Amino acid sequence: MATRPSRGSSLTLKVDLLLIAALALGIGAVMAAFAVSLLSFRDQLTTESLKRQGDDHFVAVETLMISGNAPQAVGYFTKVNLTSAATSIRLYRRDGTPAFSDNSTIDRVNQRLKVQRFEPQDRPPVAAPAMPTPRFNEAAGFPPRELFFRDDQGLALAGGTAYFRAYRPLINLPKCTVCHGADHTVRGVIDIRSDVTPIVKAQALTIGGAGAAFLAVVAALALIIGSFLRRVVLRPVQAVGRLCAEVTAGRFEGRVDVRTRDEIGVLANTVNTMVGGLRERFELTKYVSASTLGALTEGQEPRRATRTLMFTDVRGFTSYTERRSAEQVVGVLNRLLEQQSAVIQANGGDIDKFVGDSVVAVFSGPDGANRACRAAIQVVHLCAQKPQDCDGLTVGVGIATGSVIQGMIGSIRRADYTVIGDSVNLASRLCGIARGMQVLVSDATRSEADARFRFRGPYSVRLKGKADAQRVWILAGGPGGTRS
Repeated sequence: MATRPSRGSSLTLKVDLLLIAALALGIGAVMAAFAVSLLSFRDQLTTESLKRQGDDHFVAVETLMISGNAPQAVGYFTKVNLTSAATSIRLYRRDGTPAFSDNSTIDRVNQRLKVQRFEPQDRPPVAAPAMPTPRFNEAAGFPPRELFFRDDQGLALAGGTAYFRAYRPLINLPKCTVCHGADHTVRGVIDIRSDVTPIVKAQALTIGGAGAAFLAVVAALALIIGSFLRRVVLRPVQAVGRLCAEVTAGRFEGRVDVRTRDEIGVLANTVNTMVGGLRERFELTKYVSASTLGALTEGQEPRRATRTLMFTDVRGFTSYTERRSAEQVVGVLNRLLEQQSAVIQANGGDIDKFVGDSVVAVFSGPDGANRACRAAIQVVHLCAQKPQDCDGLTVGVGIATGSVIQGMIGSIRRADYTVIGDSVNLASRLCGIARGMQVLVSDATRSEADARFRFRGPYSVRLKGKADAQRVWILAGGPGGTRS
C-alpha cells in the first residue's frame, strides 16, 4: 500500500529549506563581508583623522607647556572644545586627574625652582583622582603607548554616545625636567575624543536596511527558484509518484503529462510506456491461468506433481444455444462461468482454461482433494439456488486426483502452462458422464478427501479409452454445501 510522505520528509520542503539555506549563506556571507569592510574602513578613516588631530594638538600643547604658558594651554583647550561640538581635547596628569584643575602642579614646580615662578590660580581643591577610562594606565604606564580605540557610553541607538578616542602620552623630555623633575617618564596624557554617534546611527540604519533588503532578496529568490523547481522537477516527480501509487493499487488508466524534453520528460515518457505495458499485461492476465503467470517468475521447467483436476460442463447447452439469441447465450454463459470462477478461486483453485461451456481447474497441495470437492458442491448448487441466473441450465462435475505432468505446452508463438496425464483425462471423462447437478469423483479423490464428505458408491463404470472398469463415487454432500 502506497504511503504519503510525512510533512517533515517532503521533497518540496527539503528543496525549499535547501534553497533558503543556500541563498542565506551565500548572500549573507557577501553582506557580512560588506558590513565588516564598511565598519573597518570607517574605523580606519576615524583613526587616521584622530592621529592627524592628535599630532597637531600634541605639537601645540607641547609648545605651550615647554614655554611655561599653562594659562594659554588652558585657553587653547577651551577654544578647541568650543569650536567643534564633535571633538573635545583634555589633558590629564599621569595619575588620571585633570590637569589645570588645581594648583598642585604649580606648587610643586615653584618648590622645585625655589622661586615663585608661577602664580597660583583661583581653583577649587583637588578631588579624589578619577581615571578617565580603564585603558588610561596603558598610555601612562611604561613604556608609554599611543592608543586609539572605540568608547561606547551606552548604546548609541538607545540614546547613548559612541566615541573614538586617542591617548597621546606627553613625554617628560630632558628640557622639561628642570620644572618637573626626572623621576618620571610621562608628564601627562592628551585625551582627544571624537563623537561618532551620528555615523554609528547612520551605519546601523544602513546595515538594518541592507539586512531587510537581504531578507527580501532571499525570499524573492527562494520563491522564484522554488517555483521554477516545483514546476520543472518536483511536480513531475510527484505526478510520477502518484501514477506509481495508482499502479500499485491496480489502476492503470493514468499517465504523467509532461511536455518537456529534458531528463524529467524522458523519465515521464518512460513511466508512461511502462504503465502502458503493465496495463496490457494486466489485461492479458484475464486470459491466462495463475499457474502460467507463476511459471513466468518461478520457472517454466516441466515437472511431475500430484494434482486434483476438476472439470465442469453445462448440461444441454448445445440445444440451449439453438433456442436463444447470441446475446442471450453469451450473457448466460459468461454469468455461469464467472460464478464458477469465483467459487473455484475462493477455494484455492486455479482456472487452467475455459473450453466452450466447460471449466478446467487445478487444485494443488495436500488438501487439494478437499478443496476441489467443496468447490464442486458449491458449483452445482449455484444453479439450484439462483435458477433465474442460469436460465434453467445445470452443471455436471468430474474430479480426479493423481500424478500429472505440468509444464509449458504449445508452440513458441502460443503456449499454456498446463497439466497433462491420465488423471486429466479421467476427470474429463467423469465430467462427460455426470448428469446435471451431479459430481463424480475418482477412487483416488475419494481416498484423499476428508471423512466429513459423504459419498455414494462405489460404482463400476467403463469409460471410453479405458480397458478396465473404473471405481467411481458420487459426491453426496459435505462441508460447504448440502446434498448434490
